[in-house]
Amino acid sequence: MKNKILGNLSLSIIACAVLAGCGSDDKDELPTVSVAAAVSLKESRTTTIAATAADDDDTITYSWTQVSGPTLTLTNTTAATVGLTAPAVDADGAAVLRVTVTDEGDQTASADVTVNVANNVLPTVTAAFEAAAEKSDVTLTAVAADSDGEITSYSWTQTAGTPVTLTGADTATLSFTAPSVTEDTELTFSLSVTDDDEEAAAVSGIVTVTPVMTTFTVSGTVSGASFANAQISGIVAGNTFTTTAGADGSFSLPLQADDDETNLFANITASSVTTPGLEFYKFVPSLTADTQVVVAPSAVSKLSTALTNLFRASPMAEGDSSNAIAINAVSTALYSLIIAANGGTAPADLDSFTFVEKSVSPDDLIEAAAVVQLVAQGGDFALPEGVTNVLELLTNVEAYNDYVAAAEATTPGIIATTIDDIIADPELTPPVDASSLASTYFEVYPAADGFLSRGGNRYDFNEDGTGAETFSSGMNEFSWELADGVIQLTYLDEAPSYYYPSVDASNVGLTGEQKQLLKDNNITQVEVMRVQQSSSMQRIIQGEKTDTYRFVSTGIDTMTPITVGQTLVNPAGVVYESNQDQLLRNADKLGDVKFTETELVGQWMFEHYYYVGEEGLGYANMFADIFEINADGTGTALEVDKSFSWEVDAAGAFVATFADGSSIKAIKLDQVGTDVQVFSATYDAEGSLIAADADYALMLDGSDFSTFDQTNPEDMYWNTTINTWTKDSWENGNLLWDEGNAYFGWQLLEDNTGYALGDTLTEPPTFEPLFNFPLTWEEEAVEGSEDESVVSINRWTCMDDGTKPCAQRQWRLLKSTDGNLGPRIYVFEIEERRNNSTSPWYVVNGIGPRLNIYEELSFSYWNDTAVEPAAVVTSGVSTTKASIGSKKAVARILVEPNQKPASGM
Repeated sequence: MKNKILGNLSLSIIACAVLAGCGSDDKDELPTVSVAAAVSLKESRTTTIAATAADDDDTITYSWTQVSGPTLTLTNTTAATVGLTAPAVDADGAAVLRVTVTDEGDQTASADVTVNVANNVLPTVTAAFEAAAEKSDVTLTAVAADSDGEITSYSWTQTAGTPVTLTGADTATLSFTAPSVTEDTELTFSLSVTDDDEEAAAVSGIVTVTPVMTTFTVSGTVSGASFANAQISGIVAGNTFTTTAGADGSFSLPLQADDDETNLFANITASSVTTPGLEFYKFVPSLTADTQVVVAPSAVSKLSTALTNLFRASPMAEGDSSNAIAINAVSTALYSLIIAANGGTAPADLDSFTFVEKSVSPDDLIEAAAVVQLVAQGGDFALPEGVTNVLELLTNVEAYNDYVAAAEATTPGIIATTIDDIIADPELTPPVDASSLASTYFEVYPAADGFLSRGGNRYDFNEDGTGAETFSSGMNEFSWELADGVIQLTYLDEAPSYYYPSVDASNVGLTGEQKQLLKDNNITQVEVMRVQQSSSMQRIIQGEKTDTYRFVSTGIDTMTPITVGQTLVNPAGVVYESNQDQLLRNADKLGDVKFTETELVGQWMFEHYYYVGEEGLGYANMFADIFEINADGTGTALEVDKSFSWEVDAAGAFVATFADGSSIKAIKLDQVGTDVQVFSATYDAEGSLIAADADYALMLDGSDFSTFDQTNPEDMYWNTTINTWTKDSWENGNLLWDEGNAYFGWQLLEDNTGYALGDTLTEPPTFEPLFNFPLTWEEEAVEGSEDESVVSINRWTCMDDGTKPCAQRQWRLLKSTDGNLGPRIYVFEIEERRNNSTSPWYVVNGIGPRLNIYEELSFSYWNDTAVEPAAVVTSGVSTTKASIGSKKAVARILVEPNQKPASGM
């Protein structure tokens, strides 16, 4: 093969040579090549350029090379068509490519092409970022363009502010819902758009979300000539708004708050423009919005008087405001006492207000209103020097007492007269009408910190003019009518109630000789039966949940006869007329205070009506009992050993139904910690109300005398608080002496001896206890139980057998905790007595099964907390009364205190 090839090659060479030698005219032509003179290409783009070449023997090779300019990326450089990619450039540029063709004779030809590389033009983008109202739907629309291409993608992001959910984040239109805000809030967004060269442009902006404000127009009148053209200011949700009253004291004050604001508790002040420091005040516990809602700009949070009017909803016609108020002496007195009860500051919200509302003493209220009314009169009764405004006068007890003393000295009896004027003034004490009269009221009393109100009757007003007053030992039916805004009650029967004053404090016809006889025989209290005949009720304050009424009642008080040795102490009945200002809890406004099934499972102390003691040796009343409440809806009342079924009704009341069809219903009125104030009612099998009472209910915490040390050191004792839970029994956290009425208790020494305490010959600050009522006591296991004990206190022994007790008080421990003064115990308490060692035991009236609360107290407490006696002014006459509190405490003077019966110890 090799030789054959070589042979052929040789023949070819010979042939060629022969032809040449023969003088042939054929000549090898140069190749030719052509290409476009120029092409244009954007940076980073790819294209192809084709060259056209010719040669006489059609055998041509190609070679592409770059001559100059930005470096191009070339492909297929040995083909007729070259591929090229432009580089990224910062400015337009030109590159030169050269194509060279070569024929078989190695002859070449070239051509150049200019590649114009264009720099990419960035896209453009704009977007409007406008303010938006909270909770509104917001749309942001972008306008983007690319002059040398097209937009290929959109990308929205939120870069600051309250996060929101984005819709359409990859489109030209972004949507979201503005968040709820209480002040101007900035949301920052950024948009990036990318063109078809994958180059991007961005824009960012801020959407300011503004709060939606609601207007609450408060309108009314400030009473008194001194308040013509008065300055009116109101605070709600931390912002202050002002306006000016008219010459007649009328005003309309628009208040504004964020539409999501739930704390619509307003604080209104009216300032006289003629008398410096003369101010009246009013709390508005809740507000009702006007019919229009305003979207306000940021300035609304700093409104001036002018801006208030600018952002006000359309004016309301006179009388249309649902926030109509009256600012006067009574509202001012209530305002000051609410602040005092709240530790010196205004309540922050409705819950705080209603919590302290029930602690306002009606006695303090009506007399403070009289002081305010006098201050507004000016002249001799103007604000004293050194007192800057009315609120300072009312909340500074020393300044208040000095003012009262000076006023009474100037015009004896002026406080009582002014009180009568206030009660008679329909502007200051608006008459009751059918729409504002509650269907049921519960009596409550101002309680000290750490305590709940105890006692109190229930008043039911039926639409047909009938009604009933229900109390612990029964029910008095009455007829009622409204006359000139005053409720007149006429009682239809004579079911009595009972109270237990001390012998000295009683006003039931006892002579001085009879009182001494009782005290000489260790009888310090008497039982008094009260039969009420008629009452009138005039409302002084319509509160948020608690109204204040003035009761004027008449009836007969009769002391239960007592035989002392051979002497019968049996004074004739005494006609009484009482004048009492009373807090009444509106039962129609108790919807947020309820029991739950979960909290009730366990052992609870409730009251119900039952007979205690042997037949003829006891009595029936609303008594305490221990209820064993099971989760399956069953239970047992342990004291009466009666089973029951139970439920929580739709109103949140605990209802227990016994096998005989009778039932109890406990309505929660108030709560402090785990202590609950309830109104407990007992019904017979036919559903008729038998008796009811307001008192404590509490869940037992497992405490028991078998594990609790009830013994006292020699310098301490258990002081009862059954009479000292009231607000006026305390001052600045200290228990007041109250002429010795607060001093009563038991000393239980370790050797099972002790003393009944309650009499003293001296008063603080030189108090010395008398140990002249010795007792014995013992702790006994409960029959049938190994881990339960009771304490029996033998108050005195029988005269016929000094080894046996004839008066015994028994305690069962319900709960133990820290009290106001020291350790506190809650005890289930009952007292029984007998005439001699062989006679039967009888249950002492007033000390049937009940709750008592004791705190361990040092005898030195009374001296440690003593202050100098304070002057008390009554009808212009100064007397002296020991006021015991902290060393800096001063009790508020009461010129005309209520005539309240005392409770038993």
